[in-house]
Amino acid sequence: MISIRVVVKQAEKMSYQAQAEREGQSLEHWLRDAADEKLARARPRRFTAEELHEFEAACDARRLPGAREPDWPEVKQMLAESRFRRWEIE
Repeated sequence: MISIRVVVKQAEKMSYQAQAEREGQSLEHWLRDAADEKLARARPRRFTAEELHEFEAACDARRLPGAREPDWPEVKQMLAESRFRRWEIE
């Protein structure tokens, strides 16, 4: 393991220490947990294969009979037009 030095104000250190004690942890452990939680929130969520299949089925269920998925050039055109309309409104 390595150590990391973090410079904080005395009041912040006291707040961190008090919260760590309330949670029954050392300051070191509390800070590691806080950093790990922040990293976990920043990572994109990974969906399971089952969740993706459920999403696909839900999308298929909403599709109108006879409707088709647009081709990529059509999608690009729709995106470009929606951006243009957004700037016109503002």
